[in-house]
Amino acid sequence: MSDQIKIPCMFMRGGTSRGPYFLKKDLPEDITKRDKILLAVMGSPDIRQIDGLGGAEPVKSKVAIIDKSNEDGIDVDYYFAQVKIDEPIVDTKPSCGNILVGVGPYAIERGLVNAKDGETSVIVRDKNTGMKIEQIVKTPNKMVQYEGDCFIDGVPTSGSPIKLKFLNIIGSQTKKLFPTGNSLDQIDGINFTLIDCAVPMVIFKSSDLGLKDNETFEKLDVDKNLINKMDSIRIKIAKKIGLGDVTNSVIPKTAIVNSSKSADISSRYFMPWNCHPAYAVTGSMALLAACKSKNTVCSEFYNNFSGGGSFTLEHPSGLLKIDYEVNYKNEMIEDVKVTTTRSARLIMSGNVFVKKSLL
Repeated sequence: MSDQIKIPCMFMRGGTSRGPYFLKKDLPEDITKRDKILLAVMGSPDIRQIDGLGGAEPVKSKVAIIDKSNEDGIDVDYYFAQVKIDEPIVDTKPSCGNILVGVGPYAIERGLVNAKDGETSVIVRDKNTGMKIEQIVKTPNKMVQYEGDCFIDGVPTSGSPIKLKFLNIIGSQTKKLFPTGNSLDQIDGINFTLIDCAVPMVIFKSSDLGLKDNETFEKLDVDKNLINKMDSIRIKIAKKIGLGDVTNSVIPKTAIVNSSKSADISSRYFMPWNCHPAYAVTGSMALLAACKSKNTVCSEFYNNFSGGGSFTLEHPSGLLKIDYEVNYKNEMIEDVKVTTTRSARLIMSGNVFVKKSLL
């Protein structure tokens, strides 16, 4: 009798992240048992994740869990899990828009959605946040196409374009665009904007944190004083708005903004204890909402309040572009719809093995 259990999975890159994708039925219903398996699968807790599939970076320590949906008009349910690298923590409060990109192809590969010849629409319910997303996947001859000419900054090779249309993104965790009721708040003498659009995010102005330029990912990722300063503020504001103690939770996220010569705004995104080498899709939507609102920390750098168009942000690996529709009421955002194009790739399909002794 084997001392390991095997679990079917597909290992995929989605956007600028990667990780294993599972069918919900292949994992235990008991959350404690499920989380033990996910920790073992990724090789956590261990800073190298040498005994699992994790890549020793937050963008490579993510998991997608997919299920056929029972909701009318929804094809599949998507559950996201961020697996902490150096601690035995599985956080399912946030979502991930990059891992989301692989959900459509995965659902088709696993037969949860029947492919059409040419293109296939997959309607996804993000169970972490409630968002509804339509994905358009290229499926010539009813097969998922991964090769293509779609380049996204942060990925070295091109892929087949996958269009994502995001709906119902305001108030993902708090049911409010501005959870404090303010577009600008201050803690410890530092101004910030807390916004909840696709993901709750605490946004700081670069100069308010003592930064002088659009610093590189490499510099910011090791600046523990900066990260701890932002982390202290996000923990304090999260308690005030009812999110509880987020010391070990990856939400709210944090971000820094500055002016840009090549985009609408420059930003660095934190997860929150490490700097993202590129930018999260959900984070880009939160940043968009902050930019399209008045009197936020972004207002010094962005003042376009049109109802529709394109928004481009500069991040450490290049640029990220999203298209938007914004509806205002009394100069306040009432609704936001976002469309972006990303790519995904199937890297491996088979079984992952977990030691029974770890469960």
